[in-house]
Amino acid sequence: MTEQTPDSDSGPITDRSDAQASGRHRWLTGRIGQWRESGLITDEQSRAILDFESVGPPRFRLGVRFNRLIVVLSTLGAVLIGAGLISFVASNWDGIPAMAKLFLLLAGQITTFWAAYQLQFVRGYPRVGGAIMFAGAAWFGANVFLVAQSYHLATDNPDLLIWWFLGILPLAYITRSKPITVMAVGIFTVGISWKAASQTDDADSALLVIGTLILAAAAIYAIGMLHLRRENLKFYAGPYLIGGALLAIGLTYLLTFDGVFNELQSSRSPALTGPYLALAAIVSGISIAAIVVNVWNSVRSGEKLVSRFAEPGVVALVIGSGWLIATMPFSSPGPYVIGFNLLLVLLIFGSIVLGIVNKREALVNVGIVFFVIDLSTRYIELTVDMLDTSLAFIVGGLLLLGIGYAMERGRRRLLRQFGMMEVTSDA
Repeated sequence: MTEQTPDSDSGPITDRSDAQASGRHRWLTGRIGQWRESGLITDEQSRAILDFESVGPPRFRLGVRFNRLIVVLSTLGAVLIGAGLISFVASNWDGIPAMAKLFLLLAGQITTFWAAYQLQFVRGYPRVGGAIMFAGAAWFGANVFLVAQSYHLATDNPDLLIWWFLGILPLAYITRSKPITVMAVGIFTVGISWKAASQTDDADSALLVIGTLILAAAAIYAIGMLHLRRENLKFYAGPYLIGGALLAIGLTYLLTFDGVFNELQSSRSPALTGPYLALAAIVSGISIAAIVVNVWNSVRSGEKLVSRFAEPGVVALVIGSGWLIATMPFSSPGPYVIGFNLLLVLLIFGSIVLGIVNKREALVNVGIVFFVIDLSTRYIELTVDMLDTSLAFIVGGLLLLGIGYAMERGRRRLLRQFGMMEVTSDA
């Protein structure tokens, strides 16, 4: 609104309004730049805020819809082109010399990344370029397996996934791409669990794989904690924190049932081979090193005692639970069920609290979702044998609806109280 006085004419009003709008725009641009540099928002979010302020809500919503459509179409197009090229090379694989195969794969990979760079950083098409860059990261993994096949190496080797992970992780930081970071974290998780299974002589190695996944969850989350300590790395913390929390809470929930332990213990006892112990020690060492650095930074910054050791302590408990599953020192499932139920409660409420403190809505949502899942599970366990099945489901459904409504209100209240904005979109 413009400021009007009885003695003022339209010219001064317009000038004053333009000056106020220009000053507000400069202030907003400066603040958004600070938020982006501190990792609170991404480059795309900063542009979205400025676009929203400049064009207004209706046109902004339309632009958001088109942005999403552009990303989807660009990603699908890049994936189809990559799949077509790979299938063409694979169909003529036997007739192509080894050096020619390597040249074709490298040339295609370099061309893909060059085109993505030009579109994303030079030509000003960040969404199309980012989609091609993501497809190029996926194509890199296919090339790793094709190169291994061309030189008659075993393609059922988990080390190939590790090479894929090591190849695209720097790309995620160079291009500031969260989707590629998520891809790298997922590939690391699959690769490390596959590696653990391959390092055991026992065919029934589910316990060892679960133990390794728990250790990997702790390592992923601990690395995310380190990212939060550096202003220039906060942007990448989300995939690590959310991925580690989801993996740790999901596996812990799975291990709260005594039937799982009865089934696992009925099989042959897993053999802790030297290679498996070395792998688990390396993953645990990454977590412990990240915890030590995080605590050291907390001490140097003068944080309170609880802030220093609460989160690292929970990560240390997750590491201990991973080794507990791998070694299985108890013959009865009782101690495991009790311990993992307590750990699940700690992880659920810990993720909610940390999400509020760090202003990360996704962590809050993860904690609330698993709280509802765990509460529903315990309700079914307690009531399905006490009440008629249909009555139990009706009462349970009403109870869950009430709990869901109350928790949604509480979640929104918490987000507003701690200044966390919930992003919504119109259909």
